[in-house]
Amino acid sequence: MTKLTFIADTHHYSKTLGTKGRQYELRSGSDQKCLAETGEIIDSAFDYISKSDTDAVLIAGDVTNDGEKVSHLEFREKLKALAKSKKVYVITATHDWCCDENPRRYDGDKVFHDVEVMKSSELRDFYFDFGPKDALSEYITHIGTCSYVVQISENVRILALNDDKNQNGHAGFTEEHFCWIEEQIKKAQQDGCLIIGMEHHLLMPHVTPLITGGSTCVENREYVASRLADAGLKYMFVGHSHIQSTSSFKTRKGSVITEVNVGSLVGYPAPIVEVTVNDDLTLSYQVKHLKNFTLNGNKVDAQEYLKKHTLDLLHRVIDAPDKKELIDRLTALQLDGKKFEKFTPIIFKVLKFIKNADVMDVYKKLKRIGLAKDIDYILAVKYRNKKLLDIIDEIYLSLFDGSTVTYSRDDDYYKLIISVVSIPSKIFKKNNDMKKLIFAIDSILTGGNFNNQKDII
Repeated sequence: MTKLTFIADTHHYSKTLGTKGRQYELRSGSDQKCLAETGEIIDSAFDYISKSDTDAVLIAGDVTNDGEKVSHLEFREKLKALAKSKKVYVITATHDWCCDENPRRYDGDKVFHDVEVMKSSELRDFYFDFGPKDALSEYITHIGTCSYVVQISENVRILALNDDKNQNGHAGFTEEHFCWIEEQIKKAQQDGCLIIGMEHHLLMPHVTPLITGGSTCVENREYVASRLADAGLKYMFVGHSHIQSTSSFKTRKGSVITEVNVGSLVGYPAPIVEVTVNDDLTLSYQVKHLKNFTLNGNKVDAQEYLKKHTLDLLHRVIDAPDKKELIDRLTALQLDGKKFEKFTPIIFKVLKFIKNADVMDVYKKLKRIGLAKDIDYILAVKYRNKKLLDIIDEIYLSLFDGSTVTYSRDDDYYKLIISVVSIPSKIFKKNNDMKKLIFAIDSILTGGNFNNQKDII
Protein backbone atom coordinates (compact mmCIF):
# COMPACT_ATOMS: atom_id res chain seq x y z
CA MET A 1 0.00 0.00 0.00
CA THR A 2 1.56 3.26 -1.16
CA LYS A 3 1.14 6.45 0.88
CA LEU A 4 1.76 9.93 -0.47
CA THR A 5 1.64 13.43 1.00
CA PHE A 6 0.79 16.44 -1.17
CA ILE A 7 1.37 20.05 -0.23
CA ALA A 8 1.39 23.18 -2.38
CA ASP A 9 2.22 26.87 -2.50
CA THR A 10 4.75 27.07 0.32
CA HIS A 11 5.70 30.56 -0.95
CA HIS A 12 8.74 30.73 1.33
CA TYR A 13 9.77 34.30 2.08
CA SER A 14 13.19 35.09 3.53
CA LYS A 15 13.06 37.46 6.49
CA THR A 16 16.18 39.14 5.10
CA LEU A 17 13.86 40.83 2.58
CA GLY A 18 12.23 42.88 5.34
CA THR A 19 9.48 42.27 7.87
CA LYS A 20 8.74 45.75 9.20
CA GLY A 21 7.54 49.14 8.00
CA ARG A 22 4.44 50.50 6.32
CA GLN A 23 5.12 48.99 2.90
CA TYR A 24 5.70 45.53 4.34
CA GLU A 25 2.54 45.83 6.44
CA LEU A 26 0.50 46.82 3.38
CA ARG A 27 1.92 43.87 1.44
CA SER A 28 1.49 41.34 4.25
CA GLY A 29 -1.99 42.58 5.12
CA SER A 30 -3.22 42.22 1.55
CA ASP A 31 -2.49 38.50 1.20
CA GLN A 32 -4.47 35.45 2.31
CA LYS A 33 -1.22 33.61 2.93
CA CYS A 34 1.47 34.58 5.40
CA LEU A 35 4.76 36.20 4.47
CA ALA A 36 7.30 36.55 7.29
CA GLU A 37 5.93 33.49 9.10
CA THR A 38 6.40 31.06 6.18
CA GLY A 39 9.69 29.61 7.46
CA GLU A 40 8.23 28.62 10.81
CA ILE A 41 5.05 27.21 9.24
CA ILE A 42 7.02 25.13 6.74
CA ASP A 43 9.36 23.85 9.47
CA SER A 44 6.43 22.70 11.59
CA ALA A 45 4.69 21.03 8.65
CA PHE A 46 7.89 19.29 7.55
CA ASP A 47 8.45 18.06 11.11
CA TYR A 48 4.94 16.57 11.15
CA ILE A 49 5.42 14.94 7.74
CA SER A 50 8.85 13.55 8.65
CA LYS A 51 7.24 11.60 11.51
CA SER A 52 4.38 10.25 9.37
CA ASP A 53 4.30 6.93 7.51
CA THR A 54 4.17 8.52 4.05
CA ASP A 55 6.37 7.08 1.31
CA ALA A 56 6.90 10.36 -0.52
CA VAL A 57 6.24 14.07 -0.23
CA LEU A 58 5.09 15.93 -3.35
CA ILE A 59 5.13 19.73 -3.58
CA ALA A 60 3.01 21.28 -6.33
CA GLY A 61 4.82 24.51 -7.16
CA ASP A 62 5.27 28.11 -6.05
CA VAL A 63 7.78 27.04 -3.45
CA THR A 64 9.06 30.61 -2.92
CA ASN A 65 7.38 33.97 -2.54
CA ASP A 66 8.64 35.57 -5.73
CA GLY A 67 11.67 33.65 -6.94
CA GLU A 68 14.13 35.47 -4.68
CA LYS A 69 17.42 33.58 -4.65
CA VAL A 70 17.77 33.91 -0.89
CA SER A 71 14.28 32.40 -0.42
CA HIS A 72 15.22 29.50 -2.72
CA LEU A 73 18.45 28.86 -0.81
CA GLU A 74 16.64 28.78 2.53
CA PHE A 75 13.84 26.58 1.19
CA ARG A 76 16.27 24.07 -0.32
CA GLU A 77 17.89 23.64 3.10
CA LYS A 78 14.47 22.80 4.53
CA LEU A 79 13.99 20.22 1.76
CA LYS A 80 17.37 18.66 2.54
CA ALA A 81 16.37 18.24 6.18
CA LEU A 82 13.05 16.62 5.22
CA ALA A 83 14.80 14.38 2.68
CA LYS A 84 16.75 12.72 5.49
CA SER A 85 13.58 10.82 6.38
CA LYS A 86 11.33 11.05 3.29
CA LYS A 87 11.58 11.06 -0.48
CA VAL A 88 10.76 14.58 -1.67
CA TYR A 89 9.65 15.58 -5.17
CA VAL A 90 9.19 19.20 -6.22
CA ILE A 91 7.90 21.07 -9.22
CA THR A 92 8.40 24.79 -9.56
CA ALA A 93 6.00 27.40 -10.94
CA THR A 94 5.85 31.02 -12.03
CA HIS A 95 6.43 32.50 -8.57
CA ASP A 96 9.71 30.62 -8.46
CA TRP A 97 11.23 32.66 -11.27
CA CYS A 98 9.33 35.90 -10.61
CA CYS A 99 7.41 35.87 -13.87
CA ASP A 100 6.10 39.40 -13.29
CA GLU A 101 9.70 40.67 -13.04
CA ASN A 102 8.80 42.55 -9.88
CA PRO A 103 10.82 41.15 -6.94
CA ARG A 104 10.52 43.20 -3.77
CA ARG A 105 12.20 43.87 -0.47
CA TYR A 106 10.93 46.24 2.18
CA ASP A 107 12.62 48.83 4.35
CA GLY A 108 10.43 51.26 6.29
CA ASP A 109 8.28 53.25 3.90
CA LYS A 110 10.17 52.12 0.83
CA VAL A 111 9.97 49.18 -1.55
CA PHE A 112 13.11 48.12 -3.43
CA HIS A 113 13.22 45.97 -6.55
CA ASP A 114 16.93 45.13 -6.55
CA VAL A 115 16.43 41.56 -5.34
CA GLU A 116 18.38 38.78 -7.04
CA VAL A 117 16.03 36.15 -8.44
CA MET A 118 16.38 32.70 -9.94
CA LYS A 119 15.88 32.30 -13.68
CA SER A 120 13.49 29.66 -14.95
CA SER A 121 16.43 27.92 -16.66
CA GLU A 122 18.26 27.56 -13.33
CA LEU A 123 15.52 25.83 -11.38
CA ARG A 124 15.92 22.32 -12.77
CA ASP A 125 19.55 22.03 -11.64
CA PHE A 126 18.91 23.88 -8.37
CA TYR A 127 16.26 21.32 -7.35
CA PHE A 128 17.94 18.38 -9.11
CA ASP A 129 17.98 16.23 -5.96
CA PHE A 130 14.22 16.60 -5.55
CA GLY A 131 12.89 14.98 -8.70
CA PRO A 132 15.16 15.05 -11.75
CA LYS A 133 17.83 12.94 -10.02
CA ASP A 134 15.41 9.98 -9.72
CA ALA A 135 13.59 10.52 -13.01
CA LEU A 136 12.72 7.57 -15.25
CA SER A 137 12.19 10.15 -17.97
CA GLU A 138 12.53 13.92 -18.13
CA TYR A 139 11.38 16.70 -20.43
CA ILE A 140 13.10 20.09 -20.53
CA THR A 141 10.71 22.87 -21.52
CA HIS A 142 11.53 25.76 -23.82
CA ILE A 143 12.03 28.02 -20.77
CA GLY A 144 14.44 25.55 -19.15
CA THR A 145 12.14 24.10 -16.50
CA CYS A 146 11.43 20.38 -16.40
CA SER A 147 8.74 17.76 -16.18
CA TYR A 148 9.65 14.27 -15.02
CA VAL A 149 8.38 10.82 -14.07
CA VAL A 150 9.44 9.01 -10.90
CA GLN A 151 8.67 5.52 -9.62
CA ILE A 152 7.27 5.75 -6.08
CA SER A 153 6.56 2.08 -5.51
CA GLU A 154 6.25 -1.12 -7.53
CA ASN A 155 3.00 -0.06 -9.19
CA VAL A 156 2.81 3.73 -8.66
CA ARG A 157 4.43 6.51 -10.66
CA ILE A 158 4.24 10.27 -10.39
CA LEU A 159 3.97 12.43 -13.49
CA ALA A 160 5.37 15.76 -12.27
CA LEU A 161 4.54 18.44 -14.83
CA ASN A 162 5.79 21.97 -15.24
CA ASP A 163 3.00 23.90 -16.97
CA ASP A 164 4.36 27.45 -16.75
CA LYS A 165 4.19 28.20 -20.46
CA ASN A 166 2.74 26.73 -23.62
CA GLN A 167 3.44 27.95 -27.14
CA ASN A 168 1.32 31.06 -26.49
CA GLY A 169 3.15 32.06 -23.32
CA HIS A 170 0.27 30.96 -21.09
CA ALA A 171 -0.04 28.08 -18.64
CA GLY A 172 -0.10 24.72 -20.40
CA PHE A 173 2.02 22.58 -22.68
CA THR A 174 3.53 22.78 -26.14
CA GLU A 175 2.67 20.03 -28.61
CA GLU A 176 6.07 18.43 -28.12
CA HIS A 177 5.58 18.47 -24.37
CA PHE A 178 2.13 16.91 -24.78
CA CYS A 179 3.55 14.09 -26.87
CA TRP A 180 6.09 13.34 -24.13
CA ILE A 181 3.31 13.33 -21.51
CA GLU A 182 1.17 10.93 -23.54
CA GLU A 183 4.16 8.66 -24.04
CA GLN A 184 4.77 8.51 -20.27
CA ILE A 185 1.14 7.68 -19.54
CA LYS A 186 1.23 4.91 -22.16
CA LYS A 187 4.47 3.48 -20.74
CA ALA A 188 3.00 3.40 -17.25
CA GLN A 189 -0.04 1.50 -18.52
CA GLN A 190 2.16 -0.99 -20.36
CA ASP A 191 4.20 -1.52 -17.18
CA GLY A 192 1.08 -2.09 -15.10
CA CYS A 193 1.55 1.10 -13.08
CA LEU A 194 -0.89 3.71 -11.90
CA ILE A 195 0.39 7.14 -12.89
CA ILE A 196 -0.69 10.15 -10.82
CA GLY A 197 -0.28 13.65 -12.17
CA MET A 198 0.96 16.74 -10.36
CA GLU A 199 1.16 20.26 -11.80
CA HIS A 200 0.67 23.79 -10.53
CA HIS A 201 -2.20 25.32 -12.52
CA LEU A 202 -5.72 23.93 -12.53
CA LEU A 203 -7.16 21.82 -15.32
CA MET A 204 -10.71 22.82 -14.40
CA PRO A 205 -12.38 25.58 -12.37
CA HIS A 206 -13.08 24.68 -8.76
CA VAL A 207 -16.05 26.14 -6.85
CA THR A 208 -16.74 28.60 -9.69
CA PRO A 209 -15.06 29.99 -12.83
CA LEU A 210 -15.62 33.44 -11.29
CA ILE A 211 -12.83 32.63 -8.84
CA THR A 212 -10.78 29.85 -10.42
CA GLY A 213 -11.30 30.41 -14.14
CA GLY A 214 -9.12 32.43 -16.49
CA SER A 215 -5.39 32.33 -15.78
CA THR A 216 -5.94 30.18 -12.67
CA CYS A 217 -6.35 27.30 -15.11
CA VAL A 218 -4.21 26.18 -18.01
CA GLU A 219 -5.07 27.81 -21.31
CA ASN A 220 -7.74 25.92 -23.31
CA ARG A 221 -8.47 23.99 -20.14
CA GLU A 222 -11.11 21.64 -21.53
CA TYR A 223 -8.84 20.64 -24.40
CA VAL A 224 -5.91 20.00 -22.04
CA ALA A 225 -8.04 18.10 -19.50
CA SER A 226 -9.63 16.02 -22.28
CA ARG A 227 -6.32 15.17 -23.85
CA LEU A 228 -4.83 14.04 -20.53
CA ALA A 229 -7.94 12.07 -19.52
CA ASP A 230 -8.33 10.38 -22.91
CA ALA A 231 -4.65 9.42 -22.75
CA GLY A 232 -5.44 7.54 -19.53
CA LEU A 233 -4.57 9.95 -16.72
CA LYS A 234 -7.15 9.55 -13.95
CA TYR A 235 -5.80 11.78 -11.19
CA MET A 236 -4.21 15.22 -10.99
CA PHE A 237 -3.05 17.16 -7.93
CA VAL A 238 -2.64 20.92 -8.35
CA GLY A 239 -2.09 24.10 -6.31
CA HIS A 240 -2.16 27.75 -7.37
CA SER A 241 -5.64 28.84 -6.24
CA HIS A 242 -4.89 28.34 -2.50
CA ILE A 243 -8.33 26.68 -2.31
CA GLN A 244 -8.92 23.14 -1.01
CA SER A 245 -11.32 21.47 -3.42
CA THR A 246 -11.91 18.31 -5.42
CA SER A 247 -13.60 18.25 -8.80
CA SER A 248 -13.81 16.06 -11.89
CA PHE A 249 -14.11 16.47 -15.62
CA LYS A 250 -15.67 14.08 -18.14
CA THR A 251 -14.55 14.18 -21.76
CA ARG A 252 -16.75 13.68 -24.82
CA LYS A 253 -15.31 10.19 -25.07
CA GLY A 254 -16.43 9.42 -21.54
CA SER A 255 -13.02 9.52 -19.85
CA VAL A 256 -12.96 11.05 -16.37
CA ILE A 257 -10.11 12.87 -14.67
CA THR A 258 -10.40 13.84 -11.00
CA GLU A 259 -8.44 16.81 -9.71
CA VAL A 260 -7.55 17.63 -6.12
CA ASN A 261 -6.75 21.31 -5.70
CA VAL A 262 -4.42 21.55 -2.68
CA GLY A 263 -4.60 24.80 -0.72
CA SER A 264 -1.56 26.85 0.28
CA LEU A 265 0.45 25.41 3.16
CA VAL A 266 1.19 28.91 4.50
CA GLY A 267 -2.37 30.21 4.44
CA TYR A 268 -5.52 29.14 6.26
CA PRO A 269 -6.07 26.25 6.91
CA ALA A 270 -2.52 24.99 6.11
CA PRO A 271 -3.67 21.76 4.43
CA ILE A 272 -1.55 18.62 4.25
CA VAL A 273 -3.20 16.09 1.95
CA GLU A 274 -2.49 12.47 2.85
CA VAL A 275 -3.21 10.00 0.06
CA THR A 276 -3.35 6.21 0.09
CA VAL A 277 -3.23 4.21 -3.14
CA ASN A 278 -5.72 1.39 -2.59
CA ASP A 279 -5.37 -2.17 -3.87
CA ASP A 280 -7.87 -1.44 -6.66
CA LEU A 281 -5.75 1.61 -7.61
CA THR A 282 -8.35 4.11 -6.43
CA LEU A 283 -7.12 6.87 -4.14
CA SER A 284 -8.25 7.65 -0.62
CA TYR A 285 -7.33 11.08 0.69
CA GLN A 286 -7.66 12.86 3.98
CA VAL A 287 -6.84 16.52 4.55
CA LYS A 288 -4.96 17.28 7.75
CA HIS A 289 -4.52 20.84 9.02
CA LEU A 290 -1.37 22.07 10.70
CA LYS A 291 -2.04 22.32 14.43
CA ASN A 292 0.68 24.69 15.60
CA PHE A 293 4.02 26.28 14.84
CA THR A 294 6.64 28.15 16.84
CA LEU A 295 6.87 31.91 16.35
CA ASN A 296 9.36 34.08 18.23
CA GLY A 297 9.96 31.24 20.67
CA ASN A 298 6.27 30.72 21.43
CA LYS A 299 4.01 27.90 20.25
CA VAL A 300 0.94 29.34 18.51
CA ASP A 301 -2.32 27.75 17.39
CA ALA A 302 -1.86 27.53 13.63
CA GLN A 303 -5.57 27.47 12.81
CA GLU A 304 -6.46 30.51 14.89
CA TYR A 305 -3.42 32.45 13.70
CA LEU A 306 -3.96 31.69 10.02
CA LYS A 307 -7.72 32.24 10.27
CA LYS A 308 -7.16 35.71 11.71
CA HIS A 309 -4.54 36.53 9.06
CA THR A 310 -6.91 35.50 6.29
CA LEU A 311 -9.85 37.45 7.69
CA ASP A 312 -7.68 40.51 8.28
CA LEU A 313 -7.42 40.84 4.51
CA LEU A 314 -11.12 41.71 4.47
CA HIS A 315 -11.29 43.48 7.81
CA ARG A 316 -8.42 45.86 7.02
CA VAL A 317 -10.52 47.30 4.19
CA ILE A 318 -13.69 47.40 6.27
CA ASP A 319 -11.83 49.07 9.17
CA ALA A 320 -9.94 51.63 7.07
CA PRO A 321 -9.99 54.82 9.21
CA ASP A 322 -9.89 57.40 6.43
CA LYS A 323 -9.92 57.97 2.68
CA LYS A 324 -6.15 57.75 2.16
CA GLU A 325 -5.83 54.53 4.11
CA LEU A 326 -8.75 52.98 2.24
CA ILE A 327 -7.17 53.84 -1.12
CA ASP A 328 -3.77 52.50 0.01
CA ARG A 329 -5.27 49.25 1.25
CA LEU A 330 -7.31 48.74 -1.93
CA THR A 331 -4.19 49.43 -3.99
CA ALA A 332 -2.27 46.84 -1.94
CA LEU A 333 -4.94 44.35 -3.02
CA GLN A 334 -3.85 45.06 -6.62
CA LEU A 335 -6.95 47.13 -7.29
CA ASP A 336 -6.79 50.57 -8.84
CA GLY A 337 -7.38 52.48 -5.64
CA LYS A 338 -7.55 55.86 -7.39
CA LYS A 339 -10.62 54.76 -9.32
CA PHE A 340 -12.49 54.37 -6.04
CA GLU A 341 -11.46 57.79 -4.72
CA LYS A 342 -14.55 59.74 -5.78
CA PHE A 343 -16.83 57.00 -4.45
CA THR A 344 -15.31 56.86 -0.95
CA PRO A 345 -18.29 58.51 0.82
CA ILE A 346 -20.60 55.79 -0.52
CA ILE A 347 -18.00 53.08 0.10
CA PHE A 348 -17.60 54.10 3.75
CA LYS A 349 -21.39 53.96 4.25
CA VAL A 350 -21.52 50.47 2.73
CA LEU A 351 -18.55 49.28 4.81
CA LYS A 352 -20.11 50.67 7.99
CA PHE A 353 -23.34 48.81 7.22
CA ILE A 354 -21.47 45.56 6.56
CA LYS A 355 -19.57 45.92 9.82
CA ASN A 356 -22.56 46.65 12.04
CA ALA A 357 -25.61 45.06 10.39
CA ASP A 358 -27.32 41.83 11.42
CA VAL A 359 -29.66 39.66 9.34
CA MET A 360 -32.74 41.62 10.30
CA ASP A 361 -31.04 44.90 9.33
CA VAL A 362 -30.32 43.40 5.91
CA TYR A 363 -33.90 42.17 5.56
CA LYS A 364 -35.35 45.59 6.45
CA LYS A 365 -33.00 47.37 4.07
CA LEU A 366 -33.93 45.05 1.20
CA LYS A 367 -37.64 45.31 2.01
CA ARG A 368 -37.41 49.10 1.98
CA ILE A 369 -36.17 49.03 -1.62
CA GLY A 370 -38.54 46.27 -2.71
CA LEU A 371 -36.06 43.40 -2.95
CA ALA A 372 -37.10 41.20 -0.02
CA LYS A 373 -40.11 39.42 -1.55
CA ASP A 374 -38.22 36.13 -2.04
CA ILE A 375 -36.70 36.14 1.44
CA ASP A 376 -38.58 34.09 4.01
CA TYR A 377 -39.39 36.45 6.89
CA ILE A 378 -39.57 33.53 9.33
CA LEU A 379 -35.98 32.61 8.45
CA ALA A 380 -34.89 36.22 8.79
CA VAL A 381 -36.40 36.26 12.28
CA LYS A 382 -34.73 32.94 13.14
CA TYR A 383 -31.29 34.35 12.31
CA ARG A 384 -32.09 37.97 13.19
CA ASN A 385 -29.08 38.37 15.52
CA LYS A 386 -26.58 36.81 13.15
CA LYS A 387 -24.08 39.46 12.09
CA LEU A 388 -23.67 40.08 8.36
CA LEU A 389 -19.89 40.26 8.73
CA ASP A 390 -19.86 36.89 10.52
CA ILE A 391 -21.70 35.35 7.57
CA ILE A 392 -19.24 36.88 5.11
CA ASP A 393 -16.31 35.65 7.21
CA GLU A 394 -17.70 32.12 7.38
CA ILE A 395 -18.25 31.90 3.62
CA TYR A 396 -14.80 33.37 2.93
CA LEU A 397 -13.07 30.85 5.19
CA SER A 398 -15.11 27.99 3.72
CA LEU A 399 -13.85 28.95 0.28
CA PHE A 400 -10.29 28.22 1.38
CA ASP A 401 -10.78 25.30 3.75
CA GLY A 402 -12.94 23.27 1.40
CA SER A 403 -16.11 23.70 3.47
CA THR A 404 -15.10 22.00 6.70
CA VAL A 405 -18.61 23.01 7.78
CA THR A 406 -21.30 22.07 5.24
CA TYR A 407 -25.03 22.68 4.95
CA SER A 408 -27.79 20.67 3.32
CA ARG A 409 -29.90 22.43 0.70
CA ASP A 410 -32.81 21.74 3.06
CA ASP A 411 -31.12 23.64 5.86
CA ASP A 412 -32.78 26.93 6.87
CA TYR A 413 -29.45 28.76 6.93
CA TYR A 414 -28.69 27.60 3.37
CA LYS A 415 -32.11 28.72 2.15
CA LEU A 416 -31.72 32.16 3.71
CA ILE A 417 -28.25 32.79 2.25
CA ILE A 418 -29.19 31.59 -1.24
CA SER A 419 -32.37 33.72 -1.26
CA VAL A 420 -30.27 36.82 -0.61
CA VAL A 421 -27.48 35.87 -3.03
CA SER A 422 -30.07 35.27 -5.76
CA ILE A 423 -31.29 38.89 -5.69
CA PRO A 424 -28.64 40.34 -8.07
CA SER A 425 -29.46 37.72 -10.74
CA LYS A 426 -33.08 38.87 -10.68
CA ILE A 427 -32.07 42.51 -11.12
CA PHE A 428 -29.45 41.86 -13.80
CA LYS A 429 -31.19 39.05 -15.63
CA LYS A 430 -28.84 39.04 -18.61
CA ASN A 431 -25.68 38.97 -16.49
CA ASN A 432 -24.46 35.37 -16.35
CA ASP A 433 -21.93 36.19 -13.64
CA MET A 434 -24.78 36.90 -11.25
CA LYS A 435 -26.12 33.40 -11.91
CA LYS A 436 -22.64 31.93 -11.45
CA LEU A 437 -22.48 33.64 -8.07
CA ILE A 438 -25.45 31.55 -6.90
CA PHE A 439 -23.72 28.33 -7.95
CA ALA A 440 -20.52 29.50 -6.24
CA ILE A 441 -22.21 30.10 -2.89
CA ASP A 442 -24.12 26.83 -3.26
CA SER A 443 -20.83 24.99 -3.80
CA ILE A 444 -19.21 26.67 -0.80
CA LEU A 445 -22.14 26.01 1.54
CA THR A 446 -22.68 22.39 0.48
CA GLY A 447 -19.06 21.52 -0.22
CA GLY A 448 -19.73 20.56 -3.83
CA ASN A 449 -19.85 17.10 -5.37
CA PHE A 450 -17.00 15.66 -3.29
CA ASN A 451 -16.13 15.64 0.36
CA ASN A 452 -13.16 17.98 0.19
CA GLN A 453 -11.81 16.75 3.53
CA LYS A 454 -11.93 12.98 3.13
CA ASP A 455 -13.02 10.91 0.15
CA ILE A 456 -12.24 8.02 -2.18
CA ILE A 457 -11.69 8.96 -5.81
